[in-house]
Amino acid sequence: MDEKLKKELQDWMETPADKRDVKTGARLCRQITRNVILGNNYEKFPKRFGKMVEYQLSKFYKVRVKDNSDHELVEKMAAKAEGIAKREKLDERLPGFDNWKPETRIQKTERFAKGKREDHDSLPEEIKALYVENINLLQQMRHNRAQLLVIMNTHDKTVCPDGDRYPFVKELIDLDTKYRANWEKYDTYSAPVDGK
Repeated sequence: MDEKLKKELQDWMETPADKRDVKTGARLCRQITRNVILGNNYEKFPKRFGKMVEYQLSKFYKVRVKDNSDHELVEKMAAKAEGIAKREKLDERLPGFDNWKPETRIQKTERFAKGKREDHDSLPEEIKALYVENINLLQQMRHNRAQLLVIMNTHDKTVCPDGDRYPFVKELIDLDTKYRANWEKYDTYSAPVDGK
């Protein structure tokens, strides 16, 4: 999205709802989505499609203006997400049988099989919970990665707009941050010495 269009979108969204020009919003919607038929319908019937225009533009406003997800930022985040996918082997099949629950299959992966402490059963509940939470986080990361690959459709990334990729790569990075913080707490926990 070019800067002029981004500025127009910002101005339109920051105008009080009762003072917004729906025809201008419809034009912006047509330009941003590049859906001529839908955009023309919005422009021809502004009262009927007013709420839809506002909804569509609010999505783009949040991603493109408010969250400031321009192309360079999305590319950097996508590269980071790609690194996470490789490091955590998110694209590889989970071990075990297809009829096993995902949680069981994740526990059989190398990280979880080797990552469980020998003293796991004697740890406090909140520390043991980090291990269990990481099973769920890894499952969410794998699901997020699969969704991202589906919307991207190809490996050249040209068919997927930045605004569509942004929520997925952001979530994957956020999940990974929590995941690694949990491992750090779990791996470095040492029981307090009596009386101290």
